[in-house]
Amino acid sequence: MMTGSRLTAPEGLGELRKGVIYHFLVNDLSANRARLVLFDEKGTRADLVTLTSLAFEAALEAGQIVELEGLDANPPWLEPTNGVELSFLERQRVKPKESYEAKVDRRYLTIAELVAKASDLLASDDIEKVLNRHAEDQQPEQNTGRIRLWFFTYLVFGQTKWALMPRLKDIGSFDRSALTSRKLGRPSSDGKNAGYPITPEMKELIKKGFNAAKRVDRTRKEIYQEALTSVFGCKSRAGSERKEFYHPKGNPFPSSDQFWYWVAKLTAPETLARDLKGKSAARAKSGSRGKFSDSRSNLNQLVQYDGYTPSDKLTGITEGSAVDGFVVVRGTCDYSGMVVGIGFAKASETMAAYRMALFCTAIGKVKFCELFGMKIAEDEWPSFGLPRTLVFDRGPAAPMKAEEARTWLSRLELTPTHDGQAKAAVESSHPRKKKNKDQPTYRHSDFNFVEMSRAHIYQVLKDNKNSDASARMTPEMWMLNFTPTPVNVWKYWDQRGRNLGRATSIQEAVREFLDTYKATIRRDGVYFLERRYNAESLIATGVFDLVARRGTIKVKTYVLTMCVRHIWIEVEGVIHELNFVLTAGTIPASNDISIYELEDIYDARLAARRKFKAEQGPIDQDLNDRFAEDVGKRWGSGVTKLGRPAKNAATQRDGDDYKRFMGDKS
Repeated sequence: MMTGSRLTAPEGLGELRKGVIYHFLVNDLSANRARLVLFDEKGTRADLVTLTSLAFEAALEAGQIVELEGLDANPPWLEPTNGVELSFLERQRVKPKESYEAKVDRRYLTIAELVAKASDLLASDDIEKVLNRHAEDQQPEQNTGRIRLWFFTYLVFGQTKWALMPRLKDIGSFDRSALTSRKLGRPSSDGKNAGYPITPEMKELIKKGFNAAKRVDRTRKEIYQEALTSVFGCKSRAGSERKEFYHPKGNPFPSSDQFWYWVAKLTAPETLARDLKGKSAARAKSGSRGKFSDSRSNLNQLVQYDGYTPSDKLTGITEGSAVDGFVVVRGTCDYSGMVVGIGFAKASETMAAYRMALFCTAIGKVKFCELFGMKIAEDEWPSFGLPRTLVFDRGPAAPMKAEEARTWLSRLELTPTHDGQAKAAVESSHPRKKKNKDQPTYRHSDFNFVEMSRAHIYQVLKDNKNSDASARMTPEMWMLNFTPTPVNVWKYWDQRGRNLGRATSIQEAVREFLDTYKATIRRDGVYFLERRYNAESLIATGVFDLVARRGTIKVKTYVLTMCVRHIWIEVEGVIHELNFVLTAGTIPASNDISIYELEDIYDARLAARRKFKAEQGPIDQDLNDRFAEDVGKRWGSGVTKLGRPAKNAATQRDGDDYKRFMGDKS
């Protein structure tokens, strides 16, 4: 047991009080004495307690005296300055008369003689008497309790002079406001006795007034004015000589400085900043409280989803004009920082985009990229599987029916409104454009929806390979000498089984996450918005033979809305992936098209058919009129007779004349 160890007596023992903390000083077997010191909490008093060595050791063995965990290397009352550099403490002082080091040296010199013969003193019977006589012999004479405190403090806490630092813990915390009838602080410019003292009752009114008047859109001046008038009952007067607040009954009220001083004293700094600046502004000027990934220990433990809108305007498929861009939703693993899912929607952030991102999260990324006509290696984007916990934006996710997601949803968190830090991992991973304050401009991209989707999938590959994940690296990772990127962090933990993702088949993902539309099975394929799809697996089911006998069949189809080169239908409980049928005359680029553009083409097709049907009659009539004008007879003029044409002599002569006219020799 070292000098300074903390001891306590659970049930009390002789001179030792129950539950009080003592500091072990010495156990001198030669003198059969064990010495303990009891310090008060404020460091103003030290009392020596003496036990026999045998009684002390027996009490330790019996558990009547217990050594507490931890060793006080410094006096508890110096806790605010423990480990703080002396020069820094000196710089915080205002017009000091004596430096801390000079003060400590002066105290040590006062007890230096006692320290030199400490061993003999601790073994003596009259140590208290010696300490008191030493205090009386000093010039000037010292307080006996102070000498005893310094001496025992020096011996117990490391025998260093810095244990004699002055107590700073409670300096400035004494509240004098309740002990005086006059206003404290500097005299007011309005006179020595102007203003009112802050009493406990006024403190309560200040707190009440601030809580009633606080509003983010109000200035400090407006809050003070509202508090004075609504809570304190003050009125204002603005005469030619004096402009001030006053109370009709002469009741006391605080000045502006008093009001805000006590508001700051009575309110937590974080709460005050939030009340005055608003949550976002207060957070922007607050310190970091650690990384969100610190509380995670596995991949797919939590994935945050959030959307952003690219600034580029897309190119329309028909006219090539600039059209509104789309929204990109990305899901980021909170532990590795890797983007594990991406989805798209037209114009606004919708639940459909989140479901597409979940579809991407659930399946292998080689397959997902293949649906967009892209080829990647499996280790370029190695994630798949649904995460344990999802974090969605409240807006698009609020109308989601949880009972419909019971097959895949384990836990869903909705972020508070206007709280970016609730999804800090994914918010910080979004691509950003450099901004300036010049005249507004926009960029007309050469990409259509599918091409822009591909571009943002490639952006995910870039971010996963190029983002700095140094903060997520452990010492063991650095020793393996791989670069600190999210994809490498993912591979490291995935190889060690630290992955909570739930494997999902593509059939299950299609059923759960893709949007559904109506399609028609005809004899030669499945038609979706008049676009033909087919697959060998569907032909093998014999469904087209059934259609040939019974006519068309209406079916439900699953669609990846941003790229419809593939669709999925379910026949006899089995999901079939269908490919767009390319004919010899089809332009290859038309394979890559979004459902939005396909719907535009479908609408244009219907409009053209309506126009064609409406124009057939006028076109026929116009040509009939032109024929009548040229020939002199109306189109189809003649007489309708009953029966068959007669075959008599007249008919034979007309036939012979026709043959001669046409030069027929037969």
